[in-house]
Amino acid sequence: MANQDNKLVWNEKVCAGCGTCERSCPHEPRAIAVNEGRVVIDYDLCDACGVCVKECPVKALSFEVLA
Repeated sequence: MANQDNKLVWNEKVCAGCGTCERSCPHEPRAIAVNEGRVVIDYDLCDACGVCVKECPVKALSFEVLA
Protein backbone atom coordinates (compact mmCIF):
# COMPACT_ATOMS: atom_id res chain seq x y z
CA MET A 1 0.00 0.00 0.00
CA ALA A 2 1.82 3.08 -1.21
CA ASN A 3 -0.25 5.64 0.68
CA GLN A 4 0.31 4.54 4.27
CA ASP A 5 -1.89 7.36 5.62
CA ASN A 6 -5.12 5.98 4.14
CA LYS A 7 -6.80 2.60 4.42
CA LEU A 8 -9.61 1.54 2.10
CA VAL A 9 -12.73 0.55 4.07
CA TRP A 10 -15.77 -1.36 2.79
CA ASN A 11 -19.26 -0.86 4.24
CA GLU A 12 -21.10 -4.14 3.70
CA LYS A 13 -24.43 -2.64 4.84
CA VAL A 14 -24.40 -0.24 1.88
CA CYS A 15 -22.68 -2.43 -0.75
CA ALA A 16 -24.82 -3.69 -3.63
CA GLY A 17 -22.25 -6.33 -4.67
CA CYS A 18 -22.27 -4.97 -8.23
CA GLY A 19 -18.51 -5.34 -8.85
CA THR A 20 -17.98 -1.78 -10.09
CA CYS A 21 -15.10 -1.37 -7.65
CA GLU A 22 -13.35 -4.46 -8.99
CA ARG A 23 -13.81 -3.45 -12.62
CA SER A 24 -12.61 0.11 -11.95
CA CYS A 25 -9.41 -0.86 -10.11
CA PRO A 26 -6.54 0.26 -12.38
CA HIS A 27 -4.06 -2.26 -10.98
CA GLU A 28 -3.18 -5.63 -12.41
CA PRO A 29 -3.64 -7.84 -10.56
CA ARG A 30 -6.63 -6.07 -9.03
CA ALA A 31 -6.32 -4.79 -5.46
CA ILE A 32 -10.03 -5.31 -4.90
CA ALA A 33 -12.32 -8.20 -5.77
CA VAL A 34 -15.93 -9.16 -5.21
CA ASN A 35 -16.41 -12.74 -4.05
CA GLU A 36 -19.95 -14.00 -3.41
CA GLY A 37 -21.18 -10.44 -2.90
CA ARG A 38 -18.41 -9.52 -0.46
CA VAL A 39 -15.56 -7.13 -1.20
CA VAL A 40 -12.05 -8.45 -0.61
CA ILE A 41 -9.27 -5.85 -0.45
CA ASP A 42 -5.63 -6.84 -0.93
CA TYR A 43 -3.86 -4.15 1.07
CA ASP A 44 -0.49 -5.24 -0.34
CA LEU A 45 -1.68 -4.22 -3.82
CA CYS A 46 -3.87 -1.23 -2.92
CA ASP A 47 -2.10 2.13 -3.23
CA ALA A 48 -5.17 4.13 -2.13
CA CYS A 49 -5.56 5.75 -5.56
CA GLY A 50 -9.29 6.32 -4.93
CA VAL A 51 -10.67 5.17 -8.28
CA CYS A 52 -12.90 2.51 -6.71
CA VAL A 53 -14.16 4.99 -4.09
CA LYS A 54 -15.08 7.47 -6.82
CA GLU A 55 -16.76 4.88 -9.06
CA CYS A 56 -18.84 3.06 -6.41
CA PRO A 57 -22.48 3.92 -7.22
CA VAL A 58 -23.66 3.44 -3.61
CA LYS A 59 -20.60 4.93 -1.85
CA ALA A 60 -19.81 1.67 -0.02
CA LEU A 61 -16.07 2.40 -0.10
CA SER A 62 -14.23 5.12 1.74
CA PHE A 63 -10.84 5.91 3.19
CA GLU A 64 -10.01 5.74 6.86
CA VAL A 65 -7.15 8.03 7.84
CA LEU A 66 -4.61 6.12 9.88
CA ALA A 67 -3.03 7.80 12.88
